[in-house]
Amino acid sequence: MKETVNIVWFKRDLRINDHHPLLTASKLGVPILPLYVVEPDYWQQSFSSSRHWHFIYDCLSELNIALTQLGQPLIVQVGETCDVIARLYSEYNIQAIYAHEETGNLWTYRRDISVNELCIRYDIPLHEYPLNGVVRRLSSRDDWSAIRNKRMVEKIAPKPLSLSPLLKYSSDPLPDKNHPMFRRKFVGTVQQGGRLSAVNDLRSFLNHRSSQYLYHISAPGLSSTYCSRLSAHLAWEVSP
Repeated sequence: MKETVNIVWFKRDLRINDHHPLLTASKLGVPILPLYVVEPDYWQQSFSSSRHWHFIYDCLSELNIALTQLGQPLIVQVGETCDVIARLYSEYNIQAIYAHEETGNLWTYRRDISVNELCIRYDIPLHEYPLNGVVRRLSSRDDWSAIRNKRMVEKIAPKPLSLSPLLKYSSDPLPDKNHPMFRRKFVGTVQQGGRLSAVNDLRSFLNHRSSQYLYHISAPGLSSTYCSRLSAHLAWEVSP
């Protein structure tokens, strides 16, 4: 007998706070398989960089700690997402997949289309939740503002109280920051990822650095100190 699971697929939402897919799946009484896929082909594209992976690595490390505290560690798989889901399909009875819509580029958009087609073929319900103000499948642009404004006033979803753990699972090791998959080794400093770092950056900006923001935002040598430093966090792990 295959174990019945719900997959929560993490993409650009590396957190447990304000995560509607995770919160919804946690209430169904079925073991949660929290999945992150490291996609080698993605990291060979011209838009990707080992610098990005340094930041994401920190986010994933912190996410794993948070999920473990809820009862089920993060499952990391290295490979193409469709191949990973197909393999999990052979090992588990997948009740459904829960995920956020990803606002990325053409590569991630095509990847998401392929995953959707795979789920239809395997008869796996795929529940996608909006992540920001981008509204998919609009029949008219006239509707966008009302939908976006409605999303922005929604209450922040609480983190789950606990996760039903899997009876058995295996996870690939999280690739090292300087793994050859991410091409050339990055030399220099990289902003630290993770929600804790984001909260510290926000407090520092509001309490100290913002007082000089308007005076230094256009100065290349000073803007990195006096700007908020929150854009990477907003893109990868912090609530929108």
